Amino acid sequence: MTMDLAVETAGDLRVAKPKTGYEFLIDTLKTWQVRHYAGVTGGGVIHLLKHLEPMVSPDDGAEFPVFFNIGEYVAGFIPLGYYLASGKISAAIATTGAATRLLTCGLSDAKLHNIPAIYLIPLSPADTRYRAPLQDTSPEGADVVAQLKAELPSGTFVLNDPDHIGEQLEQARKHLDQGAPIALLMPPEALGKTVPEPVHRPWDGDRIHKPNRIDQGSFAHFLAEFPRRSVGRRVIVLAGEEAAMYPHMPALTTRLCKALQAPIVWSINGANAVGRDNSFGFGYLGFGGNDRAMQLWRSLGPDDIVITLGFCPDEYTLNFSDIPAHTTWNFTNLAAPYGSVGGEFRHRVRGEYFDVRGPIDQVLSQAIERLEDLRLPRPPAPAFAADLNDRKIMPPRPGTIDIARFYQELDRHWQPGSVAFDDVCLAYKDRQYVTQRPHPDVRFHSLYRGSAMGGAFGAAIGAKLAKPDATVFAFTGDGCFRLIAGCLAEARSLGLVLFVLDNGALGIMVQGLPVVIPDYSSDRYHSDLHRIDFGSMARACGWSSRKLMPDLSNLAEIMCESYRPGHPSILVEVPVDAEQVVGQNPRANNL
Repeated sequence: MTMDLAVETAGDLRVAKPKTGYEFLIDTLKTWQVRHYAGVTGGGVIHLLKHLEPMVSPDDGAEFPVFFNIGEYVAGFIPLGYYLASGKISAAIATTGAATRLLTCGLSDAKLHNIPAIYLIPLSPADTRYRAPLQDTSPEGADVVAQLKAELPSGTFVLNDPDHIGEQLEQARKHLDQGAPIALLMPPEALGKTVPEPVHRPWDGDRIHKPNRIDQGSFAHFLAEFPRRSVGRRVIVLAGEEAAMYPHMPALTTRLCKALQAPIVWSINGANAVGRDNSFGFGYLGFGGNDRAMQLWRSLGPDDIVITLGFCPDEYTLNFSDIPAHTTWNFTNLAAPYGSVGGEFRHRVRGEYFDVRGPIDQVLSQAIERLEDLRLPRPPAPAFAADLNDRKIMPPRPGTIDIARFYQELDRHWQPGSVAFDDVCLAYKDRQYVTQRPHPDVRFHSLYRGSAMGGAFGAAIGAKLAKPDATVFAFTGDGCFRLIAGCLAEARSLGLVLFVLDNGALGIMVQGLPVVIPDYSSDRYHSDLHRIDFGSMARACGWSSRKLMPDLSNLAEIMCESYRPGHPSILVEVPVDAEQVVGQNPRANNL
């Protein structure tokens, strides 16, 4: 007997329509507010995709789920940008074989950045095992299940039992709630069947959220212990990327710094949790970090207190170092974030460590009210520094832009509601060093933990699908461009703005390898790239193109055009000197 999951009306006659596992899957994801799917069709996903309408234009209010047909590598990053721009979840789809491997490059960054995202991946029919099926996913072939479980041990779900698909999806949803991606593997022999009774009906969409309760035990411990332990001690705040997902964090972090007379530093993405007008701000920490922030962090010692607003354990932030403070308090709402051991970061500190659990904005708001009332005696705060850098930037070679001046000028043109992504090129190292403080009108994101070249393009598409009215920018390099160029045509009508830093080289390598292999000549860097006519490629794919003048004289015009409604996607060629060193790369010393 089949479960009646939908009812169609024909006159006065109501006809029950049984549904397959594929349809039940789509219906369930719809209750999770999943409206956009992206990827490429193929043999393994035909019977899923036949139930989805093709996407005609971005529409965040779409009544029915839609499918955006775009290359798998790019598609794998779309759910990341979608979530970062909106806090909503979307799905990526690929068929078996190489398509799966391309798609799951984005899955890796979703894991590393604690981003909930859905990856739908088919499996070979069970009865074809030992029969050498095309793109064999069995243990004798690619062994896809084992591969994905190695990366997502508890986030990989094989939907192989129609009787229990509802329970499996409920478990998968819980992983999404905790900021983790999931892989839903689809055996055709199971999902092609009608869904029998008993089955879980779809859940209400308002249940799709992270835990929203403050852990009163850890909060009470902080309120009792922090005043006592911090008396007479310096307090330093580190804003991590978890905090950046809360919309009102810039105001809260400013209040926290004032209440504690505490300087604050931030990670690359944690900057979105900090206000530009926070007079206690010392800048970006780590890769591309500001000189004052690095000096402050290096001064940490056993007499200091550190508050982390979402712990950032990665190499680009902490550079493998442990926090040497007397006590570290970590505010978090994630049960098992990337880099933690047993859900904690005790192994990354030398002194005592405590978590304060709950939605960071709620916990911080209540904590600040108590701390403001206590008026704790504090050492004097460091003097405000308007310029957070000490180094002198050397000028570029003739015919190229001054990248430092470029970011300074760009900073004057942002309009409210802008979203931007830095790709794995000089852009994700230099921008933060130059601008020093976050801009209130643009949220920048960087998928630097996985550092997948070209990922910013897919993320930018995801942001545009989630927020069609936003102006979305991506800053990529001529090396990264090679991974995404084949998907330009599909993005022609989205109205994206793609800046391509053109230096004829893998710029990060050009700048880093003199430190890593100083005794070798530059021809052994293997960093040279053949020049590409990016503008012609863009126009051939239906984009507009512009070339930034070396003196930046047309930058204002380009930015004005970027904000005009209804324009096609725009590619901007930016002539760059690969040898102009701006942001620092501490990682080069680790290689």
